[in-house]
Amino acid sequence: MSQFAEKSILAKLLATENVMVEHQKVSTAYFDLQNRTVVLPIFKEMSADLYDLLIGHEVGHALETPLQGWHSSISEKGAGFKSFLNIIEDARIERKMKDRYPGIRRSFYNGYKELFEKNFFGVEGMDLTKLKFIDRINLHAKVGAFLNIQFSTEEQAFVDRLDKLQTWDDVVALATELYERAETSGIVTGK
Repeated sequence: MSQFAEKSILAKLLATENVMVEHQKVSTAYFDLQNRTVVLPIFKEMSADLYDLLIGHEVGHALETPLQGWHSSISEKGAGFKSFLNIIEDARIERKMKDRYPGIRRSFYNGYKELFEKNFFGVEGMDLTKLKFIDRINLHAKVGAFLNIQFSTEEQAFVDRLDKLQTWDDVVALATELYERAETSGIVTGK
């Protein structure tokens, strides 16, 4: 059995439904909520841990991200809101996947370490304190173990909330608050 076939079975088992799994030449993995399809990239070099991270992440969307809520939240607030919503939802679904399937924690850690070492996030040599708050939140959620990301007291309160999100409504509320905060400070322009 090929690695692709094995990983397709893993995705279906984790998702607890017969999701479709496709391997394509794309830059990143994604989950098509409407068609219930996990799309995985074909990289030249990809460890088993990175592959499992990508599957675990996308299956997290299959299990947790509602189709209707996802699309209506995006359209109500404009295109810029999508990135905020996605970052917050990614943090929630990954935490829930690690809680649901504790054995995947190592794959998440090692997979993100691999991405970090390849400078996938593009932060090598950067002063992280100069990044937008939402970008620092994203790094904290994904590669916080490899970076010492600093937050102000006010920002840390948001990070603490992020680490406890349970429902989609919680995600929308926090993403909305952060988006409006960014708009007020002039970080977000246009809708």
